[in-house]
Amino acid sequence: MTDPVYPECIQELYESEIFGEAWALALIEVAKNERDQYQFGTLLQLETETKARLRPFLSKYNMSLLEEMDLSEVDDAVADYEEAVTFSEFSTVTIPTVEAFLARFQAIANIAPEEDQEVVQSMVSHESAILNWLDMESQGNTDGSLDAMIAELQYPLPTP
Repeated sequence: MTDPVYPECIQELYESEIFGEAWALALIEVAKNERDQYQFGTLLQLETETKARLRPFLSKYNMSLLEEMDLSEVDDAVADYEEAVTFSEFSTVTIPTVEAFLARFQAIANIAPEEDQEVVQSMVSHESAILNWLDMESQGNTDGSLDAMIAELQYPLPTP
């Protein structure tokens, strides 16, 4: 991946949320049980709230708010869940993708001006919360695995 160029790279932050939202919606459709459905619903809520939070940031730099991007990789990401025998297995397979997003967000934060640090650091925190969820789930630590994600939400879903 190339080095980020600021502010053009902030469009990547928005597009990651568009992708994440589409992925979460697709996962909800194929959820194997109520627990998985709640977890994917929480992921969806996080992606949706974050996407909305990024819109003023993009507007500041006169960037498009349209959601026109290739989402063909969503099907592959959903297949990882459908093919996994356990949620732990799905989490393990998904971790490298989230780690790549987190590394990219950290690279963007490293070059962002001070005035934008609050927003870009919130994206690092956001992706770290998703990674924490998957890491805990991959190790079978299911109690509290969503806590970091829920802490990021203004409007968390009710627990089933």
